[in-house]
Amino acid sequence: MEQLVLKVGGMTCTACENRIRCALGKLEGVRQARADHQAGEVRVVVDPAKTPETAVRACITDAGYEVSP
Repeated sequence: MEQLVLKVGGMTCTACENRIRCALGKLEGVRQARADHQAGEVRVVVDPAKTPETAVRACITDAGYEVSP
């Protein structure tokens, strides 16, 4: 397992946090996802063999948010 901490822009409320958490929860290798709109970050515990970081980033972007490099 690997923990990713990603800076995410565009989150303004708890509904945004829930949207990201639910989207990430659909990825096979994600074990835990937490979003914090006040800190502007998302923490994800993921199995990189099943879901690479690029897929996590793409999922957040597809949900309508910006992930910093």
